[in-house]
Amino acid sequence: MNKKKFLNDTPDTFDQISDHQNSTAKILDQPFEVCTSWEGCADQKIKNIAGRSSENLDLNNNNGEPIRISNFFHYAKIIFFLLEVWYKQEKHNRQDIILSVSRFQIRLQASDLYCCPVKKDEKDDRNLNYATMKTSKEFTKNYSETLWNYMVGNHDKVESYVKTPQDAIAICAILFSEVIRYSDMFFHNILLMECYKSWNEFCDYHPMVTGGSWKYLGEKVPEKVERRKHKNLLTYAEKIKTIRGKRETLFQVTSTV
Repeated sequence: MNKKKFLNDTPDTFDQISDHQNSTAKILDQPFEVCTSWEGCADQKIKNIAGRSSENLDLNNNNGEPIRISNFFHYAKIIFFLLEVWYKQEKHNRQDIILSVSRFQIRLQASDLYCCPVKKDEKDDRNLNYATMKTSKEFTKNYSETLWNYMVGNHDKVESYVKTPQDAIAICAILFSEVIRYSDMFFHNILLMECYKSWNEFCDYHPMVTGGSWKYLGEKVPEKVERRKHKNLLTYAEKIKTIRGKRETLFQVTSTV
């Protein structure tokens, strides 16, 4: 498999997921579109994608069973539930969510949205954070590919790279914790996978890895998060404009910060 084109593994995933053509960009040499303008409507767009899932979902009555992603629409359905139902409950009514990643089980804590390993690995890694997390070499190098395969349910490919609890945490923190804290990240994560491939690059450029951004959930997003998000949009716009020497403007991105 050509690692630079790993998104080709699921050719129908993103067909027609957007309501408006002027808010999407067709990625060159890829069979889908990516949302490029989701400010103020990310939750509705996630809901639209989640509606295409045929999976039954009742996380409140999951009896602590770990969640295993079946496909991209199932992932969207889980995110929509977590955003609209689970996190809006009072803290004392929420249950921790257990996620299955390779051979590991990761706990998404209802109290603070932090991710930590379950059972035997929990005592060693509960206090991990982005700055100190030590991921395995192969996972670090192929982070975007692993992230994508997890989102679409290619668990055999995920298992080939996820070797440690820290690897599994790095997936869950970005795909669940940060999306719940700021729903725009559902789409922004996909954009970043086109621009950056390694875990180190995600740590350098992800808007929510700036420290303290989660504290503003439900309030105005910190300026530093918005600034980094718009900078990434501009980088991405330039990237797909220049692929294979094509200079036409595929979409327009403006920064409001």
